[in-house]
Amino acid sequence: MRRKFYFFFPAIILGATTLANAQDTSRTNQLNELVVTASRFPQKSGETGKVVTVLAADYLQKHSGQSLTSILNNQAGLIVNGSENAAGTNQDVYMRGATTGNTLILIDGIPASDASQITNAFDLNFIPVSQIERVEILRGSQSTLYGSDAVAGVINIITKKPGDKKIGLSANGSYGSYKSWQGGAGINGSVGKFSYIAGYQYNKSDGFSSAFDSAYTHTYDNDGFKRHSVFAKAALQVTNRWKLQYLLNWSDYHTDLDAGGYTDDKDYTMHNKYMLHAISSRLDFKKGSWNVVYSFQQNKRNLLDDTLFTPNAGFSTSQFSSNTHQVETFVNWDIIPQLQLIAGADARFSNTDQYNMLYSEFYKDTTVLSGDSAHMRQFSHYAALLLHNVGGFNLEVGGRFNYHNIYGSNQTISFNPSYLINDQHKIFVNISSAFKVPTLYQLYSEYGNKDLQPESSVNYEAGYQGALCDNRLNLRVVGFYRETKNLISFYSLPDPPYGKYINANKQQAYGGELEANWEIVKGLQLNVNYTYTDGKVKELDTDTSYFNLYRIPKHALNLELGYNVTPALYVSAQYKYNSQRWEPQYLASPKPLGDYYTLGAYAEYRVGRFLKVYADFRNITDQQYFMIAGYNTRRFNFTSGVTINL
Repeated sequence: MRRKFYFFFPAIILGATTLANAQDTSRTNQLNELVVTASRFPQKSGETGKVVTVLAADYLQKHSGQSLTSILNNQAGLIVNGSENAAGTNQDVYMRGATTGNTLILIDGIPASDASQITNAFDLNFIPVSQIERVEILRGSQSTLYGSDAVAGVINIITKKPGDKKIGLSANGSYGSYKSWQGGAGINGSVGKFSYIAGYQYNKSDGFSSAFDSAYTHTYDNDGFKRHSVFAKAALQVTNRWKLQYLLNWSDYHTDLDAGGYTDDKDYTMHNKYMLHAISSRLDFKKGSWNVVYSFQQNKRNLLDDTLFTPNAGFSTSQFSSNTHQVETFVNWDIIPQLQLIAGADARFSNTDQYNMLYSEFYKDTTVLSGDSAHMRQFSHYAALLLHNVGGFNLEVGGRFNYHNIYGSNQTISFNPSYLINDQHKIFVNISSAFKVPTLYQLYSEYGNKDLQPESSVNYEAGYQGALCDNRLNLRVVGFYRETKNLISFYSLPDPPYGKYINANKQQAYGGELEANWEIVKGLQLNVNYTYTDGKVKELDTDTSYFNLYRIPKHALNLELGYNVTPALYVSAQYKYNSQRWEPQYLASPKPLGDYYTLGAYAEYRVGRFLKVYADFRNITDQQYFMIAGYNTRRFNFTSGVTINL
């Protein structure tokens, strides 16, 4: 029955265009939507061949009560493992079958990462939705414009902007399941040539046990979560053409952990801190602009297990920190109205300090990794030419040269032609290469290997995007294929340190995506996305192939039906389906994770222009399912809250 439901809805969406055409509704052509991430300047979606999904402010507001990762987990081509687990769980972003660390996270266009992590991945637990104006999801290899880690795509988190009033105030508060509390306040405004915005957000939850109690002993304790977040921007319009801006993003959270899947621990905690400072300058000239950005990021992570709940395990502590400096400058230049040049260069410097100590009745071990030795430097320069709407034809051609102080140099290219047919239909083809540099852990840890080369990949995609039925149905269909060489893998050894990172194997991932946005009648809208993902790894030494896209479903479907009952009242219902996935196991065959579905509902009511109350209900049918083997996900849960903007 579940699979019948899963295949039935796409048929409804694609087969109902006649009904949609008969209705009198408001009309939005997404080909005219402005996007920034595709080319690093505002550009109509119809004039780029890249695949961009925009989560605008209105969309985010209609998902109040959800975390950023829960919202991302419902988008085409994206799986965020941990998004429905206990708060504070690792949020592993898998885009188009790529493993975590292969999707680049940006905050206002600035790469966000954690050089102390094995994969360099950024922790999305740090970012509350209350800070965000919009999110742009750019799928496909993007290393030419964005460098390392943009292998499968880019997620650009664009933070809120100051208002036009001298003083604007905002506040929010919510309460939900697991005794979860959230509250925050903000101020923003503009005075002459100076503008500002600042906000604070607090989140606390008693949570539930991270580990699944498979024996149903009812002795596992709840794993709580507490987060403080501060966000601020200040901008000065120095002259009519020159603007300076400062950005601060700081977050600090504590969370309780368990010993592992199916295994409780009552004394295991983690404390994470993140800080981003960024200063930017934008100078506009007659036919373009010159941008300079400096950013500093610092991550600190402490894990402490006072008396591990498992017998005779003893005491353990781990301390990780990393610092990343980045300087980038780039120019946008309109050579002629139809031809634009983007050219730039960046330098990145990272280091990490790591300390691990384990003490028990039978064993003692300490490992240290110093930032004086564990560091890296990257220098890149890049350029791209963009041809705009010459008889409907668009083209982007670009390349990047990257130099790394350990492995040397590498290059990437991009070739993105598209054709816009009468402002209603677009076809496109993208061919691009990407790279991911070895992380500091892979280079310098006890398992490290300084002879590692960067992973390199080639991405192919082609598709169609259209605004049909007098713009009432926006549709995009994409097929993609990605091949990665020099895959960095952990190779076990019989002698100490019992393992080493090496370049081995070849990874393939391929599939397709469907996105549809249909306004059935005025005020009634249906959003649908479906993703098919498959792939395999080829072992070069044995010439064997096998499926290895662990925790990634082959079939993922998301449906949302929303209705503006009145101008003040909005309601929606959601359906999510993920097919069977596979979980890797040490020295054993992969374990299947069953398919699952969830249902949700949301309602909000606006009182005047300033006040909104809302309620969000998730997993209404109380499904028990697993995103990671041995770890609980949220059963039926709710959040209710209020937002105020003055």
